[in-house]
Amino acid sequence: ATINARVVINEVLYNAPDDLEDLEYIELHNSADQPVDLSGWTFNKGIKFAFAPGTVIGGNGFLVLCRNRERFQQFYDVPVTGLFNQKLSNKGERLELSDTSGKTVDAVKYEDGRPWPLGADGLSGSLERICPDADGLDASNWVSSPLSADRVKPAGTPGKANANYSTQLPPAISKV
Repeated sequence: ATINARVVINEVLYNAPDDLEDLEYIELHNSADQPVDLSGWTFNKGIKFAFAPGTVIGGNGFLVLCRNRERFQQFYDVPVTGLFNQKLSNKGERLELSDTSGKTVDAVKYEDGRPWPLGADGLSGSLERICPDADGLDASNWVSSPLSADRVKPAGTPGKANANYSTQLPPAISKV
């Protein structure tokens, strides 16, 4: 990995609409220009997953893990890098990505209530990170992807730039 490499948890579909329990995914994003070798990196909180030797995420690239490849491919035409077996909590949980030394590279602790976006809680949206360089634990750095018209067809932007992507985190208004 390069010194300035920044691989982050970029999108999470934790509660798909219409009881599609096994349609869950996590997208990683590399905001650096150089590729990063993820061999031996792991998710050890939320889901258990180890990246296979030779797994590389390209510069400014995306990588998707999902729970059920066939279900995922019914809705998205995006390559899947790997499968995880655990169910993502619909109530919220901490997801943690660690490098080969066990150091936490990025984390998100989402919830299904305010201040976290409600559109991602079964209303067809995914959680989308706004700014890859801002803190993943900050709820104001996450929004729901645009919802589908009928709120039944899953939305989200796996494998590509988030609909709400910004190079800088906009100001957050917490009290009026």
